[in-house]
Amino acid sequence: MSPTAEPSEVWQARIGHELAAQLREDAAVLGLGGRTDIVKTGLQLLHRRAAEERMARSVDEFYNGAAPPLPIGVLAADDGEDAATGPDGSA
Repeated sequence: MSPTAEPSEVWQARIGHELAAQLREDAAVLGLGGRTDIVKTGLQLLHRRAAEERMARSVDEFYNGAAPPLPIGVLAADDGEDAATGPDGSA
């Protein structure tokens, strides 16, 4: 018995010729095979970006607008040291 494929949906969008040409060039740079790969990759990036935004919003909500604490051992840049230099002033 062969495994059944997950149910899928078809999503379509009409785009201009200029954007289509740019996307074909982008696909070549990224090694994507064609329009289906381009659309799938774009939708995956959209989903990842939305997940990052949801996480950032949940952190903001948890800390009620206050800045979240820095990790242990990390000093804030305004603690008297220039962030681009070490404690002795060396770069």
